[in-house]
This record gives sequence, C-alpha cells and structure tokens, in this order.
Amino acid sequence: MSADVILGIDVGGSFAKATAFDLGTGTGVTRGRAVPPQHPAPGHNEREPLAVWFQVADLVHEVVSALPAGARITAVGVTGHGNGLYLVDRKGQPTRPAVMASDTRAADLVAAWIADGVEERLRPVTWNRLWPGQPGPVLAWLARNEPSVVARSAAALMCKDFIRAQLTGRVATERTDASCSGLYDNAAGETSTDVLLALGLEAYGDLVPEVLGSDAVVGEVTPEAAEVTGLPVGTPVVGGLVDNVALHLGSGVLDSRSLCVAAGTWSVNQLLVPDEEMVPAQRLSAAAAPFAACTAATPGAALLIEASATSASTLAWAVDQVTTGLRPQAERSGSDVFELALRRVAARAPQDDDPFFLPFLDGSRDDPQARGAWLGLSSWNDETALLGAVVEGVCLEHRRHVDRLSPRSDALPLRLSGGAARSAAWAQRFADTTRRPVEVSSSQELGAVGVAVIAGVGAGVFGSAAEGAAALDRTWTVFTPDDDAVAHFERRYARYLDYVDRLDLRRG
Repeated sequence: MSADVILGIDVGGSFAKATAFDLGTGTGVTRGRAVPPQHPAPGHNEREPLAVWFQVADLVHEVVSALPAGARITAVGVTGHGNGLYLVDRKGQPTRPAVMASDTRAADLVAAWIADGVEERLRPVTWNRLWPGQPGPVLAWLARNEPSVVARSAAALMCKDFIRAQLTGRVATERTDASCSGLYDNAAGETSTDVLLALGLEAYGDLVPEVLGSDAVVGEVTPEAAEVTGLPVGTPVVGGLVDNVALHLGSGVLDSRSLCVAAGTWSVNQLLVPDEEMVPAQRLSAAAAPFAACTAATPGAALLIEASATSASTLAWAVDQVTTGLRPQAERSGSDVFELALRRVAARAPQDDDPFFLPFLDGSRDDPQARGAWLGLSSWNDETALLGAVVEGVCLEHRRHVDRLSPRSDALPLRLSGGAARSAAWAQRFADTTRRPVEVSSSQELGAVGVAVIAGVGAGVFGSAAEGAAALDRTWTVFTPDDDAVAHFERRYARYLDYVDRLDLRRG
C-alpha cells in the first residue's frame, strides 16, 4: 500500500461500510456491518442515530488499524441514504430517533397534498414527487404529533450530514442531498420558501441548514471524533454525496450510455441527462414523469431517478420472517444464509405457474400505502418457490422503473450494485427479466468509491471526478440475457403488471 489513502464512509439504510483506498493501486481495505432499522409501530421505520455513529466509528477504527505503518489519510468523504429525517440540536446531537426514508407514517398527509394539487405545483421546482419518507412530510407529521421534539431541534439533517457532523462538529447539509430532499428549488439552487409554505412548514425554515459543496473541504476531524475513529485530528472532511449520486459516480457512469441500478434497501434506477432535459421531463404528467431527479456529481448534469423501497432487502425479510427454517440450515452447513437461498433459487427451473410476489412491504412507487403479497400459491410450493418469487418480484419491479427511464430502448446496459450484485444468480435474473446486459463490478464498495473520488477532488488529489473514477475503476463482469429465459419472463412480466394494476392492497 502506498503512503496516501482516501477514506470513504457509506451508511445505507441497512448496512454501513468504511473503505480506505490506496491511491497508488486503487485497492482498498474495507470493513462493514449491518445497521438495521427498528419498527416501533406499523409504518414507522427508525434508527438510533448515535448507535449508528458508534458503529461507523468502530468500522473506521478497524480500517485505520488495518493500514500499514506510514499510511496517510489525505481526506474523508461520507455518503449515506437520502431522505428520511435526522433531527439534531445545535451541537449536532439527536433529539429523537432518526426516521428512515422507507417510513410511511406521513402517508395520509401526502395523499391529502396530492389530492389538493400540491405535488403538481411543486414538482417543476423540486424535481421530485411527494412521498412519505421525504424530510418535509416527516417534519410536518412530527410538528403535529411531537411538537416538543421539533421545538428543541435546531437542524433537519439527512444520514450522511449527521455522520459528517459527528466527524467535524459542523451542522450542515450538502447540495446533492438537498437536491433530493423535496424542499429545494433545483433551478435556483436554494431551499424553496414556496415548498415550505405549501407543506405548512414556513415556521420551521430555520431547521433547514446551510448547503455545502460536494467536493468542498467543510471541516476537519475533531479530537472527539479522532478518539473513537482512530483518524488523525485535523484530517480534511469534504461535503460528500447522497448515496444514489455516490453510487452513480462510483459505478463509472459518466454519460447516458448506461443505466445505474442499485438493488439494496431501495430500488434506485438512474439515467444521467444534461440539465436542459430536466424542464421538459418535469412538465410530464405525474404518471409519466420520473419519480424523482437530482443534481449529479458532475457540473451541468442531472439524474433522472426511478425508485421505491422494494429491492434486495425484501429477501432478508422473507428469510427472517417467513422461511425461518433456512437460517438454521445455513448455520449447520456453514453457509451464508442468503447464498444458500440464492443457490436454491438458481437450481430450481422457473415454471409458468410459479407464485408471484409483489415486493411492496413499505409501499410502492405509486402508492405509499400499498402492501406486499404472494399471489398464486399452490400446495406444492415449497420455501424455494416462495424465495424464487421474491427474487423475481424484486427484478420485475426494477424493470417497471427501468422501463420508465428508457422506454424506447432495451439496448442500454445496467450497471448493477447493492446486495443483489453479490450474487451471480441474481445478476443473471436481472438480465433475463429486464432484457438488458447487466454489468457487475469486482468491487462491492461502489458508494464508497464515489465519495472517495469526491474527497480526492476536494483534497486536490484528482483534477476532476472523471479522473478520480478512472483511478479507482474496477473490472466488470457482464451477464447477457438468455433468449429462452427472456421469453419466459416476458410472459411473467405481463401478468405481474396486471396484478399491480388491478389489486388494491392498501389495507394490507
């Protein structure tokens, strides 16, 4: 390992990683662990922010301890899941548990705003549809139900902003997180007073913190943070990136010739476009417009986004809550439970009469109150058939998103990341269900790669994001669609769309 390294921290909705990248070789030292949410009430998905911070600090300490003598950390970058809400006081300490982006407690508020035409008025400004897990709806719900908590809060942050505040002591947000928040005027580059008024949040505008640049050095590691992380006091920390933008950059997708697809807690599907394409895209009807959009890591570009909380973490739910016999089997055989599940799914030939699964455990793209279901179950279906339906359902729901982003072309390949990318069987299923080549990196830390690139730009190590992405590039494995499997899943997809369109699952 060379003397200089960059540290990238990636805190997702269910997993956190820290990676130190060797600037000489592009290789990295990584540590990671689960940081799952809790569910204190139906539709309420939360985490204890300080518990997450101490997990992250411990991971960073492990990475720093694993570096060879003489290694110098030149900069730190942080990425984290977008949206949700981390309320903090003036010192950056939490005033209540963090609300996750998959939370649906504000669904009734959102439905009322949409019925009143608020979404249609705001979308050209924010580039985002209204949905319950955004900071605005969550804050509006808390103002009604927990006013004393809101009253003692000084700032409304998102995940990576909270972690960066613990590192530096500076309470602020950053432009890509702000761009995704639904509170930001993306054309003007500032928090929108019109949005605050429309959501009844005009009295809480002072909770929206200053917006920092992504590659700007915004602070240094404090003595308190150094003690728990092992990082040297004074190490530069940059503004960072929201996770979907970090993934896009870390995947090396710097133009419109590939789609960036993340299959983790959320299904996040993205297409890079020039800024000038954003206005016509937002003038489309709500049904035709992208679910969301945000500024990209590179100047003059934006990301069209199709997303929902319907992706690979659904398999973890199925393993832990439904097919509960699988984990003991994995422990007895010394196997990873998810590898075991996916091996069994891959070994079973798909059938036309297999059950379907709608992966709407935390709502769908179109209805935050939608609920998941297995459909078409038969007495001969075993746990492998149930798990196969989950894997297929996640892929088919990704396809719904991908087809909206690229409706006229099946040729654009998918660059796949997230939990599903760790399985060759699942990656092949993505290729067969979407009818597109799927490219998977040799690295599992693409979010950390993206934010390390930005940290390197801020520290002057890289002259541009493109240069940094090339320096930390990985090899890619390509999965091509199988003609027979494509024909099978085309038939299945038509039936899946019919189920989604016809069934009203909002009442569970």
